[in-house]
Amino acid sequence: MGIETPNDIDRAAIEEHAQRTVEQTALRKVRKALDGIEETEAARRRTLRYALIACALLALLGLWFFWGLLFDDSGAPKSPPMKVPSALPQKQ
Repeated sequence: MGIETPNDIDRAAIEEHAQRTVEQTALRKVRKALDGIEETEAARRRTLRYALIACALLALLGLWFFWGLLFDDSGAPKSPPMKVPSALPQKQ
Protein backbone atom coordinates (compact mmCIF):
# COMPACT_ATOMS: atom_id res chain seq x y z
CA MET A 1 0.00 0.00 0.00
CA GLY A 2 2.68 2.57 0.88
CA ILE A 3 4.75 1.78 -2.17
CA GLU A 4 3.68 3.63 -5.31
CA THR A 5 3.81 1.78 -8.56
CA PRO A 6 5.56 3.32 -11.57
CA ASN A 7 2.16 3.85 -13.18
CA ASP A 8 1.06 6.08 -10.25
CA ILE A 9 4.33 8.03 -10.37
CA ASP A 10 3.92 8.70 -14.10
CA ARG A 11 0.33 9.80 -13.60
CA ALA A 12 1.35 12.22 -10.81
CA ALA A 13 4.11 13.69 -13.00
CA ILE A 14 1.70 14.06 -15.91
CA GLU A 15 -0.88 15.77 -13.67
CA GLU A 16 1.77 18.18 -12.30
CA HIS A 17 2.93 18.99 -15.82
CA ALA A 18 -0.64 19.55 -16.97
CA GLN A 19 -1.29 21.85 -13.99
CA ARG A 20 1.85 23.88 -14.74
CA THR A 21 0.89 24.15 -18.39
CA VAL A 22 -2.59 25.40 -17.50
CA GLU A 23 -1.14 27.96 -15.06
CA GLN A 24 1.39 29.20 -17.62
CA THR A 25 -1.30 29.52 -20.25
CA ALA A 26 -3.50 31.50 -17.85
CA LEU A 27 -0.59 33.78 -16.94
CA ARG A 28 0.16 34.41 -20.64
CA LYS A 29 -3.48 35.33 -21.26
CA VAL A 30 -3.50 37.73 -18.31
CA ARG A 31 -0.22 39.30 -19.45
CA LYS A 32 -1.57 39.71 -22.98
CA ALA A 33 -4.72 41.38 -21.63
CA LEU A 34 -2.62 43.73 -19.46
CA ASP A 35 -0.41 44.61 -22.43
CA GLY A 36 -3.51 45.45 -24.44
CA ILE A 37 -4.84 47.68 -21.66
CA GLU A 38 -1.48 49.45 -21.37
CA GLU A 39 -1.36 50.06 -25.13
CA THR A 40 -4.88 51.48 -25.06
CA GLU A 41 -4.01 53.80 -22.17
CA ALA A 42 -0.82 54.97 -23.89
CA ALA A 43 -2.78 55.73 -27.08
CA ARG A 44 -5.39 57.64 -25.05
CA ARG A 45 -2.71 59.72 -23.34
CA ARG A 46 -1.07 60.48 -26.71
CA THR A 47 -4.38 61.55 -28.19
CA LEU A 48 -5.13 63.75 -25.19
CA ARG A 49 -1.70 65.36 -25.41
CA TYR A 50 -2.16 66.18 -29.10
CA ALA A 51 -5.66 67.54 -28.45
CA LEU A 52 -4.34 69.81 -25.67
CA ILE A 53 -1.52 71.06 -27.89
CA ALA A 54 -4.00 71.79 -30.69
CA CYS A 55 -6.29 73.66 -28.25
CA ALA A 56 -3.36 75.71 -26.95
CA LEU A 57 -2.29 76.62 -30.49
CA LEU A 58 -5.83 77.62 -31.43
CA ALA A 59 -6.10 79.74 -28.28
CA LEU A 60 -2.83 81.51 -29.12
CA LEU A 61 -3.98 82.08 -32.69
CA GLY A 62 -7.29 83.51 -31.43
CA LEU A 63 -5.50 85.81 -28.97
CA TRP A 64 -3.18 87.04 -31.70
CA PHE A 65 -6.14 87.70 -34.01
CA PHE A 66 -8.18 89.61 -31.41
CA TRP A 67 -5.12 91.52 -30.22
CA GLY A 68 -4.66 92.69 -33.79
CA LEU A 69 -8.32 93.70 -34.03
CA LEU A 70 -8.26 95.66 -30.79
CA PHE A 71 -4.90 97.39 -30.96
CA ASP A 72 -4.08 97.68 -34.65
CA ASP A 73 -4.82 101.11 -36.14
CA SER A 74 -4.62 100.04 -39.76
CA GLY A 75 -8.30 99.05 -39.87
CA ALA A 76 -9.64 102.21 -38.21
CA PRO A 77 -10.49 105.22 -40.40
CA LYS A 78 -8.03 108.05 -39.99
CA SER A 79 -9.26 111.51 -39.18
CA PRO A 80 -7.99 114.33 -41.35
CA PRO A 81 -5.12 116.30 -39.88
CA MET A 82 -6.11 119.27 -37.80
CA LYS A 83 -5.33 122.68 -39.32
CA VAL A 84 -3.55 124.98 -36.96
CA PRO A 85 -3.70 128.66 -37.88
CA SER A 86 -0.40 130.45 -37.98
CA ALA A 87 -1.78 133.36 -35.97
CA LEU A 88 -4.47 133.53 -33.37
CA PRO A 89 -7.43 135.72 -34.20
CA GLN A 90 -7.43 138.96 -32.23
CA LYS A 91 -10.43 139.98 -30.16
CA GLN A 92 -11.60 143.53 -30.65
